[in-house]
Amino acid sequence: MGCGSSVPVEAADQQDQQQKHSQQSSQGQTSVKQGAGNADKSPEESTKAKTTRARRLSYISNDANGAAVNAPPGAAAPATSGPGGRSGNTRARRLSYVTNDPNATPANLKFSGEADGNEEGELEGADEPTVQGQLAPEEQERRTLRVNVACMSRAGREPGFKKTNQDNCFAFEKYITEDQSLFGAMDGHGPHGHLVSGYVKQHLPIILVNHLTLEKDVKKALTQGFCEVDRSLANSRIDCEFSGSTAVVSYLKGKTLTTAWVGDSRGVLGREGKRGWEAIDLTTDHKPTAPEEKARILKSNGRVERLVDEMGQPMGPYRVWLQYAWIPGLAMSRALGDVLAHQVGVTSEPDHTVMELTPQDKFIVLASDGVWEFISSKEAVEIVAQYDSAEEACRQLVDEAYQRWLTEEEGVVDDITAVVVRFIHPA
Repeated sequence: MGCGSSVPVEAADQQDQQQKHSQQSSQGQTSVKQGAGNADKSPEESTKAKTTRARRLSYISNDANGAAVNAPPGAAAPATSGPGGRSGNTRARRLSYVTNDPNATPANLKFSGEADGNEEGELEGADEPTVQGQLAPEEQERRTLRVNVACMSRAGREPGFKKTNQDNCFAFEKYITEDQSLFGAMDGHGPHGHLVSGYVKQHLPIILVNHLTLEKDVKKALTQGFCEVDRSLANSRIDCEFSGSTAVVSYLKGKTLTTAWVGDSRGVLGREGKRGWEAIDLTTDHKPTAPEEKARILKSNGRVERLVDEMGQPMGPYRVWLQYAWIPGLAMSRALGDVLAHQVGVTSEPDHTVMELTPQDKFIVLASDGVWEFISSKEAVEIVAQYDSAEEACRQLVDEAYQRWLTEEEGVVDDITAVVVRFIHPA
């Protein structure tokens, strides 16, 4: 009979149709039983199922390829586009919405077309979800104060001696969140001053993340950060007995600028008024001759005196000394490090200023005393105001300070560091 089937073709077709009909009936009965089983589930099980689904959907990423990023084991893959081109990620975006507004929690966020307990209806027929009271990304960026920053540090000069730059600086245009920034300048002193300022540059921004996140009082958070980095320095491998660093740090959140500092590194704000440019000092130098500073040092059995030359004449600035020894000779009353000086009243606790920025406030300058030795706050503001670019303004300020040192000190130049931050106010 050959290789073909002995069953007639028509009979085979009828058998196939009967088998398909039997399978469909069986599947229908199974689905009915499953539906009945779901109806018998307790409210707790139903809630757990919804929570599981919400948790699974919240791991869907915004990746263009729809790939789940950092999803835990068992997390669902991104939903594909449904009928009519509407993406299954609609619900995922709603469930994974994140906001920095402390009053806007996922429970009270409302979206257009959203009905309580009706997620599927939103997927199928509702409009694209929008957050009530929240601005579109483009509009939010337009209304947010932005910054343009440049930093420059230049080693000093001593004839016949290769000088190590003991200054340091840092700048974070976006710090912790999009609307926060952090800037700082440090000036090291002593045999290991360059190591101390480098340590502060590396560790202080990281330490401040925790304090600024957990502590609502910004001034208190900055103080805690300064004191913690000072304790960390004392326990590090850096010899801080006669070495330390100044620090001036400005923290910008929204339009609120908080500045904390120790030592004689300064901060100044440039404000454009009807009568020209105005320089607003953000800091005051911590000199041991200031009444409060001197009282604290004397109470700790320290001395505040000037050095004397061979003829008995006073020379140089007032410095901090031990009661019965001409050490350490620190020319400031607050600093990071300086373990020996801390025994006689020198402290690492910073002072603070807080300012609410207005459209007239155009920029700030943070700099070491290499800038301020021969340039006043007003002169610095006028120099920076001449340039639209923060980078060019910073370079010109540092170059001008360098030239004045060469002129005034016959070839000796201190380390010079400046941070220029331009504010771009919303239209």
